[in-house]
Amino acid sequence: MASLRAKLGRIVVRKFYNMNPEGGKSFAEVTEMVSNYGTKVRKGFVRTVERTEEGVVFERIAPVSGGNGKLVLYMHGGGYSAGLSQAYRTQACDMAKAAGGAECIMPDYDLSPEHKYPTQHEQGYAMWLDVLRQGYQPKNIILGGDSAGGNLALSVMLRLRDEGKELPHAMFLISPWTDMAGSGSSYETNYAVDPMFGKKNVVLDKESKERLLHSDMYAWVGDADRHDPYVSPVFGSYEGFPSTLMTVGGDEILLDDTLTIADSMRKAGVDVTVISHEKMFHIYPLYYTLFPESKKAYKQILGFIKDKLN
Repeated sequence: MASLRAKLGRIVVRKFYNMNPEGGKSFAEVTEMVSNYGTKVRKGFVRTVERTEEGVVFERIAPVSGGNGKLVLYMHGGGYSAGLSQAYRTQACDMAKAAGGAECIMPDYDLSPEHKYPTQHEQGYAMWLDVLRQGYQPKNIILGGDSAGGNLALSVMLRLRDEGKELPHAMFLISPWTDMAGSGSSYETNYAVDPMFGKKNVVLDKESKERLLHSDMYAWVGDADRHDPYVSPVFGSYEGFPSTLMTVGGDEILLDDTLTIADSMRKAGVDVTVISHEKMFHIYPLYYTLFPESKKAYKQILGFIKDKLN
């Protein structure tokens, strides 16, 4: 059963962050709300803004005392339309600390709708090549991402695997957005209860689903094939992938975006764990200061990082 705080939180999310094209706030309005560009980091860490040889801007969050040779490479979310925010910088410190004093690198990729696929994919791939040039070894890297960042992490991983390149040691994903075709049954079953993307007490019909899939949220896809695994990783195969942790809210329309990939991973022999709390919504672990379920999931993510990089 969901906590009282979570139940109240659902009301707040639906009121202020619902992006359903049939009555919610505009996607641009919500992404502007979450684009808080504060630059603070936790005590004991320093933030620098750098650029790869390919011109990709990224942020490095590092312990003042110096890193330990390990790296958390994190792809931030925001529907490919919101940039890095204060919240991600704070979480980067937590993740770096969990990894025993590692550094955390986060690419600040170009944003939709001005920049569409494959822009972000190419920049994520370039970021991977850059961290290797910096001297990091794949066995000492854990790759993470939330929402659109989860899409990017999986997209880059699939390409690396397809090219026969070494993959990072492990991966963690928070409500990854993996299915641009909306093929999972959770788009219908959770549409009426998802406070962020759905519409209360409404059954998703064919016309409404088409409006959702072609709303501003999906502008980054452009003219790309929505069944291409680099665009929609839910259609990919996962042989050779490393140990993976995935979290997803029980009431998300994107629930099957995670469950389908987890099932594909298991069939491919990948060690995969899924954390899901009933009644919870998109990227709920990132609200770890507000809800008991979020705090529990966030601690499990940090525990996974600690276990894999220590």
